[in-house]
Amino acid sequence: MNHRFNLSDFKTVLRTVYTGMRKIVGEARGSCVSFTPRKVLEFGGIDTTAPVALTLVKHILEKLVESGLMQRDDTRARTRYVLCKNSPLWQKLRDEDVDTLKLLEQVTAE
Repeated sequence: MNHRFNLSDFKTVLRTVYTGMRKIVGEARGSCVSFTPRKVLEFGGIDTTAPVALTLVKHILEKLVESGLMQRDDTRARTRYVLCKNSPLWQKLRDEDVDTLKLLEQVTAE
C-alpha cells in the first residue's frame, strides 16, 4: 500500500526508514542485505516519486554509514547501502527493538 507522508515532519521520515529497513532485514536470507533509498521507501509503504523523500532517506542512511552502523557500496552505477549481521543495528531491527527508532534519532541529530 503506497501512500504519501509528511515530508516536513522528520520523525515521520525516520519511522518510515525504520519500518522499511526492519522489513528488509526481516526478509533477509543471508548475512548481509544491500538496498537503495528507493527500496527503503518501497518497503516502508511510501510513494517514491517525490525526489525530496529520496534525499531525506539518503541523508539518514549516510548518517548511519558515518556512525559505522552500516556501509556504502559505490561500486555500481547507483549507490547501495549494506547492512550485515555483525552490525548492532541488524539485531535491533530483527528483534523489532523499540530503542531502534531512538538510535536513528540520535544518529541523525548530529
